[in-house]
Amino acid sequence: MKINALRNELKRLLEPGNGRRRPAIRRSLLDDWFYAADLPELVPGEELEAVCRKLQEAGWETLSENGWLQLRKPADEPPEDWYEGPFGPEAECCRSLLSRHPEQLQEKDWKTICSLIHAGEEGPETYENACRRLHHLWAERLRKKQKLPEISLFYFGGGK
Repeated sequence: MKINALRNELKRLLEPGNGRRRPAIRRSLLDDWFYAADLPELVPGEELEAVCRKLQEAGWETLSENGWLQLRKPADEPPEDWYEGPFGPEAECCRSLLSRHPEQLQEKDWKTICSLIHAGEEGPETYENACRRLHHLWAERLRKKQKLPEISLFYFGGGK
């Protein structure tokens, strides 16, 4: 698994200072969240609120659900130390669709960004499979005259 700058930032922000174990940070099982930490199981309510404020001051959104703290942060561009490639034919198809259809939606597509960040942590095969799913989804959207989401071309190997 590749450790990117977002995960490293979380490790730093969630470093326990009081002898407790470090919280587990996992990929979120929710489609539109990057990571989940078992912090609600480790710290009492007031301390959890303080940690959430600290995270929010650093730009992270939080959601406490089922004993896990869900975490995400705007990632208009891929985080440093993320996926370095190779970017295969499906990634190229995604990049091409976005390049040829610049009239994109102006809303964040957390689900897509999360899927790409998660897949990039897993490696080339998982990443290409994620791009394949996006390619099919976006081609269908275009057939239905729907706009594509606003996603940086750098998620697919390069800018314009």
